[in-house]
Amino acid sequence: MEESLILVDQNDQQIGTGHKMAIHREGLMHRAFSLFIFDRHGRLLLQQRAQSKYHSAGLWTNSCCGHPRPGETTAQAAHRRLGEEMGFDCVLEEVTTLIYKAEVPGDLIEHEFDHIYIGRFDGELQLNPEEAAQARWIETAELLRWIDAEPQAFTVWFKTILLAPACALEHWKSRAQAGLQIDPVVYQDQILTQVSRTFALTIPQLPAELYPAVANAYLLCRIADTIEDEPGLSVRQKHHYEEAFLNALAGGAEARRFSEDLSEQLTAQTPLAERDLVRHLPEVLSVFHSLKASHRAAIFDCVKVMTEGMSEFQENAGVQGLATHQQLDRYCYCVAGVVGTLLTDLFIDYDPTLSPHKAKLHHLALSFGMGLQLANILKDQADDRKRGISWLPQDLLARHGVELSQVQSAPNELHYAQAVDELIGTAHSHLQRALDYALLIPGRHAGIRRFMLWNIGLALLTLRNVHKNPTRPVKVSHAGVAWIIGSTRLLQRSNGGVRVLYKLAARGLPLTPLEAEWHVPLDC
Repeated sequence: MEESLILVDQNDQQIGTGHKMAIHREGLMHRAFSLFIFDRHGRLLLQQRAQSKYHSAGLWTNSCCGHPRPGETTAQAAHRRLGEEMGFDCVLEEVTTLIYKAEVPGDLIEHEFDHIYIGRFDGELQLNPEEAAQARWIETAELLRWIDAEPQAFTVWFKTILLAPACALEHWKSRAQAGLQIDPVVYQDQILTQVSRTFALTIPQLPAELYPAVANAYLLCRIADTIEDEPGLSVRQKHHYEEAFLNALAGGAEARRFSEDLSEQLTAQTPLAERDLVRHLPEVLSVFHSLKASHRAAIFDCVKVMTEGMSEFQENAGVQGLATHQQLDRYCYCVAGVVGTLLTDLFIDYDPTLSPHKAKLHHLALSFGMGLQLANILKDQADDRKRGISWLPQDLLARHGVELSQVQSAPNELHYAQAVDELIGTAHSHLQRALDYALLIPGRHAGIRRFMLWNIGLALLTLRNVHKNPTRPVKVSHAGVAWIIGSTRLLQRSNGGVRVLYKLAARGLPLTPLEAEWHVPLDC
């Protein structure tokens, strides 16, 4: 499908949309952006456009450029294209705009309202060969001499920007070298949308007094998870970085040094947004230290249990899976169930009238994280095996006549589906308990209820997808997400209505009763 662009007037107000090629043939003004990325030495990053580009192929240009899509902000598009073209992301700051119109090869016309952003990056480039043939860092003085000598080697928009009155290349370089001012709160909001589609939807539903703490806790837990998942790190290195991370969180180590050191170890197999999150640990910790003392203590305890639990399981992690179902329970508690404890502490701190229910809330709280984690394990099982790991329990699989070594090569689909169904049933049981937990929260706390119920509902839809296709489940559809959101908003204050909605979302799912010994808290 051909990409659509945003048509704008002289004030950058949207007046319509259109297909990219038609817009460029007719010379209609559309919204665009151009990025100028510098390194710590003040050198500008240039790219040579790939030979397959639809115009200006093989020409040198600024670091990255592109167009926002309908419904996408310019800043979102700029970050997206930087990752798609150059294989990294960084903090960006808009510095100016300009309008230009020029003919480009292929009988096309560029007529753009161009937003100019600057940024700084000192890491490794990972070029997409379909976008950029090569790249280089260049001193600004050398660049200007090169353009004077070979103007035909550069794109028209790059030369137009450099000649524009609004261009302040040396000032942009100085700002980037000095380090762009990053508002930690703004960064936390932005990176949350990049690292998790689900939690970027659910966490903002929380009351304003809770949102910063829960968002911050999620991002810190995500950093711990990034260390665990990085395939380029040995078990020993993971232990080292997990301990160093806790030390940085406790204030015993310099966060910037830790984030720079860990960033150098992360490979391209770690998602771009997670690498950016690690690089900006100091900003995340700035938000952490701005929280009230009780919130900081609860978050630290949660991250400590999670990090130490992950470290323990790394010793024997592999494609062979976990030995027993009990180990799976323990793993899920360490990496997710403990989050339920954190949330309970935060909720009671927010509304002390919940204190009489504290024991029951804590008893049920573990199942919230456990249910979500099991749903994710089942959803991601094929991808996990590709990176040489599995969290499925051998004893449960053996009862159904399944060995993990057979799953990828020649799976017995019936037996494997039966084993997966048992785990789906366990997750379903946890989510039932999570529902009981959510309904202990009074209806007047609509935001907390939405946060809980949306996560539970999306997990149920995920389990249904796994139930339909155990070896390669699909993601929850946009229609499914919309149904959960709309239905919950309508019924969230009615306990009876919410239970009816839960039954609809869970229809057709197997249910495996939880074993009695699970109710004993698991120490990590």
